[in-house]
Amino acid sequence: MKVSLISYAIIILALISGCESAEEQKPNILLIMTDDQAYGDLSINGNEWLETPVIDDLARQGVYASHFYVSPGCAPTRASLLTGRYHQRTGVSGVTRGREDMRINETTMADVFKFFGYTTGIFGKWHNGAHYPYHPLGRGFDQFVGFTSGHWSNYFNTTIEKNGQPFKTNGYLTDVLTNEAIHFINQATENGKPFFCYLPYQSPHTPLQVPDKYFDKYKAMGLDDFNASIYGMCENIDDNVGRVLSSLDELGIRENTIVIFLSDNGPLNFRYNCDLKGRKGSVDQGGVRVPFIIDWKGKLNTQSIESPLAHIDILPTLLNLIGQDYPFEKTIDGVSFAGLLKSKKDFPQRYIFSEWSGKKRVVDGHMLMINNELFDVENDPGQSRDISSDYPEKMDAMKTAYKQWYAGLDLKESINKPIPIGYKNYPITELPAHEANLYPPYEFRKDRRHTGIAYHALYGWAHDWIDFWTSTDAYASWDIEVHTSGAYQLEIQYALAPENKDVHLKVELGDQIIEYIVKEGFEHSEFANNDRVKRDQEAPETDWNTISIGQVELNNGVSELKVYSTKIPGDKSIELKSIIVNKL
Repeated sequence: MKVSLISYAIIILALISGCESAEEQKPNILLIMTDDQAYGDLSINGNEWLETPVIDDLARQGVYASHFYVSPGCAPTRASLLTGRYHQRTGVSGVTRGREDMRINETTMADVFKFFGYTTGIFGKWHNGAHYPYHPLGRGFDQFVGFTSGHWSNYFNTTIEKNGQPFKTNGYLTDVLTNEAIHFINQATENGKPFFCYLPYQSPHTPLQVPDKYFDKYKAMGLDDFNASIYGMCENIDDNVGRVLSSLDELGIRENTIVIFLSDNGPLNFRYNCDLKGRKGSVDQGGVRVPFIIDWKGKLNTQSIESPLAHIDILPTLLNLIGQDYPFEKTIDGVSFAGLLKSKKDFPQRYIFSEWSGKKRVVDGHMLMINNELFDVENDPGQSRDISSDYPEKMDAMKTAYKQWYAGLDLKESINKPIPIGYKNYPITELPAHEANLYPPYEFRKDRRHTGIAYHALYGWAHDWIDFWTSTDAYASWDIEVHTSGAYQLEIQYALAPENKDVHLKVELGDQIIEYIVKEGFEHSEFANNDRVKRDQEAPETDWNTISIGQVELNNGVSELKVYSTKIPGDKSIELKSIIVNKL
């Protein structure tokens, strides 16, 4: 049988048309994550003060998982969400000083969806590595507007990042991030591409900053400033979720968009939380049980799911929903619950593990083991009664399962991750003070009577700086990994009272030494304070002076950069915000 050239052309055109049609049918994905929003921070969960009508309606029309578990802290949850793997396997073991960096050889959700032709964007808090290639633009995202650290110091008219460049914002940060996400969605839709939009809001994490109309509403109810701020931020989130959903409706793509809403861990303070025990940082229910909603109009059964689910399950579930298999090089810990979303069929029984600060956690159905105690969290959400003696065989099985799981984790690469510098597209690398190791290790003292060196806000969270530097023996150090050999310029961001000027600094990098005398004082001043409650653990936003202190020649590989104050004429040395390393 002969086929003419015209027939071949028709076949080829049909194939191309079919591909385009299939492309159009790929569902978009909108993944919304909030920061420190409790299970009880929704009016649908019985909170009598809070009003969250948009998210409540999303839960009613979609699928609501009432026993959804995450990790006890921000960065670990995000690593598990993005990879489908327990955070311990990804190299994430904490929230600062590099422990939040997700290993470069991990495959992220953005990598996966980019593989399938999606355009990918993140708008908000990243918290899985600040330095390229740990940065979002090195992890599969086409666009990034937000910040890479564990929190932000100011939510009003601040400067964040937009695709590697400073981005001066106008207005309240959660509103700004929503604007950017909507713009991204509009662009992707105009270009005819499916999108993966990751919208990790920074609220209701501290600092306690929220527009007046929200704060005033909850103050009028008689709430204290702390909870009025938290609930105000939660209602603002609800309004912004409504704005994004409305944009999907206006574009006519709501029915072809999978929408997910969840939080990254439990609340910072003890407030209404459905009688759950514990809070953020705890492996108890209050620390890790969060609201979870998934909606895909007309495609999923409206229902509430009681089966225990977890952050590690989201990536395999989404792949099932879009009908794709991805050739993962590493084992995925999560299990797809796509079947549950379309029917009431049973979900396979399995263990869900967690570990934080030495606390062991295993979930088996509605049985929860924490260390040597066992609880029935369906009937005892407050974990008031240890039933381990009633179920010794169950307890033994869960302990054995935990030991096997923990033994299979590779924890060696969770520490000592040097800061990468010298990538061609990212020639400037900031070594922030909060990622430094201080020697001698300071004793944490609320009375600030430190000996030698410490962090200004004591805890050393993101945006903190080195202060109380009174000893010439004390120093700060950073482990760095040079990607490209060559000449590098060093700058410091600092503040120094005029009466303390003429501080002598010494920078050591292997056998290279830079000595510099800081002759210029600079008294920094805090930016406008929008806090409703005085912050306890986080450093304020302030200005800094920047000066060049010299050049070094760096070779490929890992080395340690140390900074000493060899002469301190006044009562203390400089306040050091960062060292900037610039490839020449």
